[in-house]
Amino acid sequence: MTDAMPVTQRLRRLAPLALVLVVAAACGDNDKGTATPQTSPGTTTGSTATPPVPTGTPKASKKATLTMGTRNLVPLLNTRIRRFVPTQVEGHAVKVVALAGPTSFWAGLNRNHRILVTMRLKGTDAPKMTVGQKVDFVGLLTSAAVGAGALGVRNTADTTLLESQGAYVDASAADVKLY
Repeated sequence: MTDAMPVTQRLRRLAPLALVLVVAAACGDNDKGTATPQTSPGTTTGSTATPPVPTGTPKASKKATLTMGTRNLVPLLNTRIRRFVPTQVEGHAVKVVALAGPTSFWAGLNRNHRILVTMRLKGTDAPKMTVGQKVDFVGLLTSAAVGAGALGVRNTADTTLLESQGAYVDASAADVKLY
């Protein structure tokens, strides 16, 4: 037992020192790649970086998307989408496929994949839009319980599409951006 005492006393003295070393090692710089290379005075590095030059407008490279949350809405446009009411719908860089009325338009990828978007003007004038123009919007998927005529839809084929989808997007004019 007498031999164990000196070992225990030694461990008691070394434990705080070991703890200090572990903490110091943990606080060290783990980001090895950020050190600035040392060069002697009068010496320059071999290359100078120039920022890349953009090759086009950001809007031109934007991919058209039509989503409900994280779900892609485009494949569902040929089905009854009323079951998703009420859900927020976002369109980014989609085309104005057709004009339905002064405050409504069909938006999507083409005539086969489109959805009706109506705008609440809130005292402002309706934006001037043309077929083929790109648009971003955010709105609420709403049941098309009212007649198609009340939403500005007059064409028979468009009325049939609206009735088969069973829903449209109701958006504030402030949430519709044309470019």
